Amino acid sequence: MSTLAGRSDRRPSRGSGYPPGIMSRTLAIVLLIPCLHVFADRTTLADPPSVIADFEDYLVIEPVGRGGRSPVHTDAIEATIVDGSWRTPEPGDAVRVGRVPRIWQSASAGEDGWLTDDALRGGYAVATIERDAAGPAILEARGHSMVYVNGAPRPGDPYANGSLRLPVMLEAGENEFLFKVGRGRVKARLVDVPRTDDGDPKTFFFNNADDTVPNAVVGVPLDAYAGVVIANIGTDWMPNRSLLATGPGGETVTSAMPAIAPGSIRKVPVRLEARSVDAPGVMTFRIEIVDPGSVEPVDVRSLDVKVVEPTAARRVTFRSELDDSVQFYGLVPSTAVPREGDPSGAPGLILTLHGAGVDARRQAAAYAPKDFAHVVAPTNRRRFGFDWEDWGRLDAMEVLDHARRTLGTDPDRQWVTGHSMGGHGTWQAAAHFPDRFAAAAPSAGWIAFHTYGADRIEGNDEPHSIESIMARAANPSDTLLLRDNLDELGIYVLHGDADDNVPVDQARAMRRSLAESHPDFAYHEEPGVGHWWGNRCVDWPPLIRFLKERSLDPDPDQVRFTTVSPGINPGGGWFRITQQQLANAPSRVEGTRNDAESRIELITENVARLELDLDDRMPAWTVVIDGDEVGPDAKLDLLNGRGAPAFYDRTSDGWRRRAIINPRAKRPERNGSFKDVFRHQPILVVGTMGDETENRITLAKAIHDAESFLYRGNGVLDVILDVDFDREQHPRRNVILYGNQETNAAWPQLLAKDPLQVDRTGIRFEGLEVEGDDLAVLAIRPRPDWTTVSVGVVAGTGPSGMRLAERIPLFRSGVHHPDLVVFGPESIDPDTEGLDGIRAAAFFENDWSLGEDHAVREASKVK
Repeated sequence: MSTLAGRSDRRPSRGSGYPPGIMSRTLAIVLLIPCLHVFADRTTLADPPSVIADFEDYLVIEPVGRGGRSPVHTDAIEATIVDGSWRTPEPGDAVRVGRVPRIWQSASAGEDGWLTDDALRGGYAVATIERDAAGPAILEARGHSMVYVNGAPRPGDPYANGSLRLPVMLEAGENEFLFKVGRGRVKARLVDVPRTDDGDPKTFFFNNADDTVPNAVVGVPLDAYAGVVIANIGTDWMPNRSLLATGPGGETVTSAMPAIAPGSIRKVPVRLEARSVDAPGVMTFRIEIVDPGSVEPVDVRSLDVKVVEPTAARRVTFRSELDDSVQFYGLVPSTAVPREGDPSGAPGLILTLHGAGVDARRQAAAYAPKDFAHVVAPTNRRRFGFDWEDWGRLDAMEVLDHARRTLGTDPDRQWVTGHSMGGHGTWQAAAHFPDRFAAAAPSAGWIAFHTYGADRIEGNDEPHSIESIMARAANPSDTLLLRDNLDELGIYVLHGDADDNVPVDQARAMRRSLAESHPDFAYHEEPGVGHWWGNRCVDWPPLIRFLKERSLDPDPDQVRFTTVSPGINPGGGWFRITQQQLANAPSRVEGTRNDAESRIELITENVARLELDLDDRMPAWTVVIDGDEVGPDAKLDLLNGRGAPAFYDRTSDGWRRRAIINPRAKRPERNGSFKDVFRHQPILVVGTMGDETENRITLAKAIHDAESFLYRGNGVLDVILDVDFDREQHPRRNVILYGNQETNAAWPQLLAKDPLQVDRTGIRFEGLEVEGDDLAVLAIRPRPDWTTVSVGVVAGTGPSGMRLAERIPLFRSGVHHPDLVVFGPESIDPDTEGLDGIRAAAFFENDWSLGEDHAVREASKVK
């Protein structure tokens, strides 16, 4: 049964705030942390779960802080969890927020199981469940943004998909569940874990949910990947197991299964092969987990693959280079008949970006087949995903490349369009990548977060203040900073004039801006229609004609390009901006190439290094940059090699040609900011050298982040222990160290010679020093043994610092961090204003040193 919290003895929250059991090396794990996410079109569980308890009675409290799309938030309850003073409340208890008390009040779920209360529009709900004996269970909850289970953080299901199935270990006696809720309601229950035929709880198993599955095509053999979720609720890391997939014709393919952290889940790729079939239907595969040397499967499930006609909309899966996960996109094949030996007849590609909550295959299916182009719909990593920013933007461009490569499309006939959130994504894709698209056509799209109602961080007159650094970190989200790039491609804007979701003012604002200078711009408001007015609002004939009539110039002589980060797009064709003077500020190049005179003239702004690539013609060219003439250099041509790019640096004496770039320097492949560390197949390395509390908090944080990335981005973040990490076994991968140099044994392998030092007493970096045992630190550094990948740091200077890091938003679109940011405990204090709780922030120089682009609060110091 569920009971209200609030016993007379005021049970403390178990000292560290985390259940015991996660030890340093052996990790005898009692706490189970996984969450299982269901986003597939069809979900089938083997047996209906046996209900242990429905959550009925709660205490609720109104918001006790401020949130928003910001790197900082305040929260009085979180502050007590961080400092260790949290206690289970009783009815009538007060939490002070400034001078105003917030009161814990009793509330009950309705007959449908939902607890609905206005207090939960940003507030908390707490309930306790009593058990006679300890044992495992699965928490099924929805509507919440996160939950503390007996003090340990778990990701939530804010979109209320009913997709979250979270195994936990219940303790004998009272078990506390503290839900953070943002949308006014929450629903929760506990069900039993899957069991063996003997009735024992399974220690690991398939969850027939959140499958990423391709479609097979009539007449075409299937050779594709699927992604399936596997839970490990045991105590070992499940190494050296395999997945066997047997198709309907008896074909069996073996896939290696990665290790999975105890108390965790991971989506695992499984290869599917089957002979072709001659009619639509369903292929059923048998999937088995097999131990080394065993013939008996550990667990078995079936997986259905839908077979569709060659002309039908379908799902296409692929392995992502970002994190090695299995992703998919929707495809409506072109009706064009390819002409053998005639590459000029290759179809184009319409990249269409879906709105919030829309499945990518359904997005593609909204378009009638085209005789001139394939219609390709990426996922944004999820139906809500990242608003087509961050990993959503990476997904769109990765899908563009995969589809172009596999479908053989014409790279000069690529167009981007999308609706609602996908309309915003269209603006973003066109603004960041004008060199990749011939035209862009947003429908009902909003421009940027700050134009659509969200607050944004404002810098100040000091360019190197914390406020200015944090504001610049968010510049990739500001579409308008890249407004001039839109002049380089055709633009068609479509909007309903009665739209009550995305106001038509968004379209009208862009119409005013584009009308000033854009040479190829069309605009249409459909009268009397709202946000969605059927397939016509994406497959609008004038819009489609507009796209069809435009193509890219593959090798333009005139260039005009702006980027806010070379790590997003340094430029294309014959030039690249490889380094900036001021990080994340707009960098611009404008100029011409004159083949007849073998001369290039460029004007730049905020560019520290340029790369020019004219193939074998380069030695004969004269280059003029900002009025500085840089003639040919035979010695450098010989040194760099024939046909190699030429590098130009801005110096105090003007522009000079240089040798090949320092491999350790910032470059587009590893440019920062902090979020950049979550690509290049990142691996989370968890410290085990601390005390029991530190180790438990650190592992829980890493698994929480990995599960959050799965929920929000259908992604994979491998989690391993520091004592099991060998950098030689993980080449070319970003590595993220969880813990500080005293608690993480992998630190010396990667950062022994790095100036960044984080220990239990504070953080030091060259001349910067911030003292305290309660700080949270995020940082990105160059990995010393590879030139294109990075090392990330997610650290606390003590247990409370690591708790402070638990809810720093890492995977929320529109929230950005520079190369280094240090949070103090006051950052979550409701009395703190704005960014005052950030102790230090920095963008590193192009050689990754500490320059003038950093700031510290007065309580800290710079020597």
